[in-house]
Amino acid sequence: MNNNKFYLLFIPIILIIVISLTIIEATLNDNHVDAIEVNDKFNSNLLFYNNVIYIDYDEILNFNSQINNLINVSSSLNSLVDIFMKEDKNIKMYSEEDNKVLETNLSKELAQKLFGSYLNIKNDVVLKILFRDANNRQEVKNIDFKINKEQILREGIVKTAVEQVGNTGEKYWEWYGYNHRVEWCAVFVSWVAEQYDLIDSGVMPKFIWVKKGVDFFEEKKQLKFPNEYTPKGGDIIFYNWNAHENDIIDHVGIVEKVQNGYVYAIEGNVGYKDVQRKKYKLNSSYIYAYGVPQF
Repeated sequence: MNNNKFYLLFIPIILIIVISLTIIEATLNDNHVDAIEVNDKFNSNLLFYNNVIYIDYDEILNFNSQINNLINVSSSLNSLVDIFMKEDKNIKMYSEEDNKVLETNLSKELAQKLFGSYLNIKNDVVLKILFRDANNRQEVKNIDFKINKEQILREGIVKTAVEQVGNTGEKYWEWYGYNHRVEWCAVFVSWVAEQYDLIDSGVMPKFIWVKKGVDFFEEKKQLKFPNEYTPKGGDIIFYNWNAHENDIIDHVGIVEKVQNGYVYAIEGNVGYKDVQRKKYKLNSSYIYAYGVPQF
């Protein structure tokens, strides 16, 4: 009998364990993957977990008609991205394991509109779309450019300018239309801009006189002075070598980077000779202003 009483002491403990396991199971069920297929997040057709929707772009295109209905709000993913961009200005595309991943925040309302027939969406969500072999996809490149346009253009301008270091001026002034030597620092800047169609689009000027470049940015209210602005790669830098004597803008180049209190620039016609990398203290009196293109 005493033994029976001893065993009875374990009944409350067992009950507590059972109740605890029930609560844990219910909690896990609440956080369970809500998906059409439950797979690894980058191998699934549609996966919803912890308020993140994961979609493989290949599967969107090749899955059944139900999934295709998800993108019927537009004729292409580019158009759908436009909808996302209006909803969330922080939409981004980045590389993960050599693929491109599009990520955006969706309001509960938009997420329900797009995915409500398939997923139980109760809050705002994050949408992640994986593009396999993204480097070979023109559509993905177009979307990447649309989302990261300024960053891509700035990096491209700097890369192209750096690649010119050591060149003399013939190809730049000949491109501009001259068959003889001219002062070509502004011509060099114009040539780099042309490589990215920034002149025809009105983002950058085609100019040979440095003051014309200053006027271009000033008219657009895109001229920034050193005491009010820290430049970024791809900005245009204007110089006045004799600021204490006159207001003549003498020279122009392309900002490469800012580092440790210095601004590095790529400039043509340095020493009336070639393209060179130069650096100046950010508070240098030589720096007149920066042209900040609106990409």
